[in-house]
Amino acid sequence: MTERHLEEMIRRALRPERWAKIERALHNRLGAVRVVVENLHHAHNLSAVMRTCEALGVQHVHVVDEAEHCKLSRRITMGAHKWLTVHRHARFSDCAAALRARGFHLYAAMLDPGALSLEEIPVDRPVALVLGNEKEGVCPETRGLCDGAYFIPMYGFVQSYNVSVAAAISLYSLTRRVRQERPDRGLLSAEERAEVLRSWMPKSLRFGRRLLRTSG
Repeated sequence: MTERHLEEMIRRALRPERWAKIERALHNRLGAVRVVVENLHHAHNLSAVMRTCEALGVQHVHVVDEAEHCKLSRRITMGAHKWLTVHRHARFSDCAAALRARGFHLYAAMLDPGALSLEEIPVDRPVALVLGNEKEGVCPETRGLCDGAYFIPMYGFVQSYNVSVAAAISLYSLTRRVRQERPDRGLLSAEERAEVLRSWMPKSLRFGRRLLRTSG
């Protein structure tokens, strides 16, 4: 089913104002920016990162969870997670391989002798930001699989942010630059939009799953 077919089907089934909101979100979704969170311990941090991603139009979130213990807090996500494409990985190496296959460069958030400032991350290629857990940050093995590291400049006594705050600052800066500096604004391709819309359809319509089955 084409994107146009899906859009028309949903548009006919929804109130105009509801469809306008979905259409606006879909056509502002970014494909050239992704986020990777590694082994987070607290549900509120993972949930806050997802809420930030949805608000800024970052469609894809990669969750590396070796211990399979990080859950979501729906009270914090406020439903934002259901509009995202969440990829779960048991190991960071699997995540890195999947992202590289799609042309992404990976940048780890950490203090590193060769780290770039957040504003210096190149945006001419798709970028995945990698954030480590609350206690240890990005582990050395993960850093070794990334293309580079970046830091957020700080001017106070503290030298670190909470991981969800770091994600919010990083994504606000990076997505703004991607939208302004890339010729394609970093948006999803037509094929990617159709795939995302297909995943949204059951969440937008009461009988969305049934319509998808009957329409082929």
